[in-house]
Amino acid sequence: MNIADGSLRRQTGVTLTDLLVGTTVGALVLIGISTTYVLGARSTSQNAEQARLNQELRAVLEIMQQDIRRAGFWDMSVVADPDPAKNPFQNTIDGIDRRLRTEQVGGEPAASCILYSYDLEHGNPTAMTMFGFRLRDQAVQMRTGPSSVDDKTFACTIGSGSWERITSDDVRITDLRFSITTAQTNLARGKEDADCEKNELCRESRQVAILIAGQIRDDRAVRQSLQATVAVRNDRYFVKE
Repeated sequence: MNIADGSLRRQTGVTLTDLLVGTTVGALVLIGISTTYVLGARSTSQNAEQARLNQELRAVLEIMQQDIRRAGFWDMSVVADPDPAKNPFQNTIDGIDRRLRTEQVGGEPAASCILYSYDLEHGNPTAMTMFGFRLRDQAVQMRTGPSSVDDKTFACTIGSGSWERITSDDVRITDLRFSITTAQTNLARGKEDADCEKNELCRESRQVAILIAGQIRDDRAVRQSLQATVAVRNDRYFVKE
């Protein structure tokens, strides 16, 4: 065949410019896909961590609500003098204040610890009856008993009582606060609508507001805050001094 007769078409290839443009476009597409995948994976991971944090904080909040609700319970059916004003779980016995109250550990926020007592052993106030929750070193701790057989204290301070962590190591508790609201009723005959005065029997109902906040220790973008209010079942009876 004679090339000169023009029967063969001119052959063309890919220029360097075309190759560079194609490579750049391909790289941008891959970067876009990779970025979308990474963002999607991170979002999925954060959603999972958020759900886990929410579940743990709710579980801890539920534990606190259920136990605080029992504050002041006294099984009067097993005692000889069932005078509600003498409830040993609502008064100071042997120098130990067993009333529902808030304190704090040194260095922690005010009212980040709550103490209370209730009848766990059916009328025996000397048994394990003193309980509490506190914020300590970015964790929620629960009082499980005295620190030793010689420990006769009931406080939130270090050295008073034995406390056990109830939040996991990878969750950082950033806030824990308790607020006690009371309402008093005068039980003197004919004075139900009057304020309690000296030597008059009064009934005190109580509510505890709880706020707990936390975050995942290794990802502080994952955070959660929850609140709840507990109505204490057992009213406190006392004679106004």
